[in-house]
Amino acid sequence: MSPKAPVPPAPPRFVDYLRTAAFYGVSIALAVPFLLIYPLILLPERTVFRICALYLRLQSGAVRYLCGIRYRITGLENLPDGPVLIASQHESTWETLHFQYLLNRPVMYAKEEIFSFPVFGPLTRKLGHIPVARAGGGDALREGFRNGADTVAAGRNLLIFPSGTRRTDGTDALQTGVGVLYQLAKAPLVPVRVASGHCWPSGTALKFPGTIEVEVLPPIPEGLPRTEVMQQLRTALEQPSAPSEKEG
Repeated sequence: MSPKAPVPPAPPRFVDYLRTAAFYGVSIALAVPFLLIYPLILLPERTVFRICALYLRLQSGAVRYLCGIRYRITGLENLPDGPVLIASQHESTWETLHFQYLLNRPVMYAKEEIFSFPVFGPLTRKLGHIPVARAGGGDALREGFRNGADTVAAGRNLLIFPSGTRRTDGTDALQTGVGVLYQLAKAPLVPVRVASGHCWPSGTALKFPGTIEVEVLPPIPEGLPRTEVMQQLRTALEQPSAPSEKEG
């Protein structure tokens, strides 16, 4: 299995518009009962997470049956029980949503403005995600590193996207800050390969049938020099493997 997959051909078919419209309609309908119990956000974080994960699983079922999008995840046995950094390729919004229940409740960095949105802002903060001020300069960057390291020290997985943005061109330009965060966190680094952009592309609301592929690769041990861990991560993200799989 190779996680890299082609981007769907253009123009989209009429059925793709119908399927996508049906998916968003069902997603909104599914959200209504969850909005009615929104005051439950005052409950402990783990309880709130279980409620959010239920919604995301229902949404995953909807996109499977309405849009023909499945996912196949391999290598879950490579995810250690203890807190780790998870360094994933990033092609679409799919992984920011569904990795939350697939990869053991990881914390993620999120744009600072998201935390001011109605409904989503308080929920994002409740789940422990870390705000990032894009225009904050070096001080904001250092604070982000510290918050990420503190998250791992507190026993949570931290999910990062080393390329820093969604990419479907087969390249991964790793940001140098990944090595800094790895050294501060003092935890193993788990590479994850993803091919989701052919089904859930960025820049459009349309969804296309196919299988999203995810590979969880063996962890890179903690304590390595920064240059070495970056090289190992780069190599890992370029080389596919084929462990046992789970399909949904």
